[in-house]
Amino acid sequence: MQMIKAQSLLTTSLFVVGLLLASCAPGAAPTPTTKPAPAAPPSAKAPVAATPASKSTAPAATPKPAAEQPRYGGILTSWVQSFGALDPQQESGEVYQSIAAMYSHLVQADPLTVDKFVPGLGEKWQMSQDGLTWTFDIRQGVKFHDGSPFAVDDAVFTVKRLTDPPRGIISNAAYLLKPVVKSIDKDGNKAKVTLQYPFAMMLETLAMGFSAMYSEKYLQKNNDMKTSVMGTGPFKLKSFTPGIGVEGIKNPDFWVKGHPYLDGYRVLIIRDAATRISALRTGKVNMTGKTLGALPPSDMEKLSKENPDFKFYPTASVNGAWFFMNTRKPPFQDQKVRKAIHLAVDRQAALKVVAEGRGLIGQPFPLGPWPIPAEELDKMPGYRQPKAADVAEAKKLMRDAGYPDGFELTVLARPNWQSKNAAVFMTDQLAQLGIKTKVSVLEDAIFWDTGRKAGHEAMVYTPLFFLPDPHTQGRFWAPGGALSFAGNDNDQELIKMWNEQIRIVDQAQRKAIIRRVAEHLLEALPGVPMVWYHVFIGVRPEVRNFTPGISDYVGNTLEEIWLAK
Repeated sequence: MQMIKAQSLLTTSLFVVGLLLASCAPGAAPTPTTKPAPAAPPSAKAPVAATPASKSTAPAATPKPAAEQPRYGGILTSWVQSFGALDPQQESGEVYQSIAAMYSHLVQADPLTVDKFVPGLGEKWQMSQDGLTWTFDIRQGVKFHDGSPFAVDDAVFTVKRLTDPPRGIISNAAYLLKPVVKSIDKDGNKAKVTLQYPFAMMLETLAMGFSAMYSEKYLQKNNDMKTSVMGTGPFKLKSFTPGIGVEGIKNPDFWVKGHPYLDGYRVLIIRDAATRISALRTGKVNMTGKTLGALPPSDMEKLSKENPDFKFYPTASVNGAWFFMNTRKPPFQDQKVRKAIHLAVDRQAALKVVAEGRGLIGQPFPLGPWPIPAEELDKMPGYRQPKAADVAEAKKLMRDAGYPDGFELTVLARPNWQSKNAAVFMTDQLAQLGIKTKVSVLEDAIFWDTGRKAGHEAMVYTPLFFLPDPHTQGRFWAPGGALSFAGNDNDQELIKMWNEQIRIVDQAQRKAIIRRVAEHLLEALPGVPMVWYHVFIGVRPEVRNFTPGISDYVGNTLEEIWLAK
């Protein structure tokens, strides 16, 4: 297997900071609506498997000979392990990774290099000098898949829905946008977003998969987007079969002329690990999924030895395994019980078992300048080795809480291996405290709906760091977060700190607040972080112009990918 050098964490952090500063320029040059055939990217080598100490790796383009020209035709096939409804604004990452190619965004990652943000349906933008107003010029001549025009009204409608969704609707972007957005207005052909205070993550937020631009008329007529797609992306919805997968067909009216190259694409739901490996090996799929659909280290290493022409890339994001508790009712109303579980969990064992030795010890913020330093973390309760002192203290807390013999517990898990394996790992950890645990694996739609309705005792799922900025983590445990089901809505101290940190430009000051947030989370414990792990995207040799970028959750339009057979 060919190799590239891993960038240091500092390099990645500086890159993201530079990206944010660049985004604050007075304006951005428009992207042409007609592209020449892309030049061959420089040769690149597939990255080596990440080591436990590795934090990030450099993005690399799929190599192709300089003389090769893109070919039209073919169906690109990949997999996911599970799939809910089709609404990317409400559903999890597997959904908006899978249908991103059917939508467009105001801002997008460069579809060829995926290393910078460029104009999308907002063909140019401008930020005011004080950072409080963003103005987006809406691209003309763009059509939705039903032939109706995309207009500034659709952009304003979508950003409003993302910021403050209607009753009964979840927005994955609301926790980012609602605290900061003051108003969203139409100004001729411009969409104007006025902020309460400067927001460094504006472009990232609008480029994420969950910020897909919708048709106002279509959504008002059809009520929701759970079973349909009406976008402006390079592919249109051909079929969606729950439990089977989703299929897109080429959009001949895509606003970037000459694109896409593919006739279509499929994303199959393949739950069984052996079946997934066989599908990649035999060519039933051309590439794996990303993040939750990526390969664990052991499978990557085995396949790379068998197939030296396959390419493997560490996912740009890191996933965590967290044990989330419903703090609204016993036994998890009692902070003593939550702390006992936190103390009992052996993070070093989780790193070995759940992450196969390729990951990071579980703490709230694992990337960038934000983690608690290892030399401090190793001395903290819950992280100390050997575990005897922590387990003894945990048992005392259980007695004090009135559960000397433990209790029975049902833990919900998602169908993906990351969630299931971590839930099974927790059964052994909880057994030390007399807690008899049953793992119940639910389909994604039921799993998320159960969490939203607070119908669970505990859940194991996988928060992810999809950008190095810690603010992206808030949706999993901050009050009001789209995927926060712990019931800690009255944690006023957490709310205050979390709202304060995003307003601070000085990184040293912000870092101090993030450290306080991390310590608070490890004391209040809406969830117990076990481990963050590295997984790998596998790509067969016929796939051209695949480029892993700064995030697994932007740049999934597939418009530049083509097949060499």
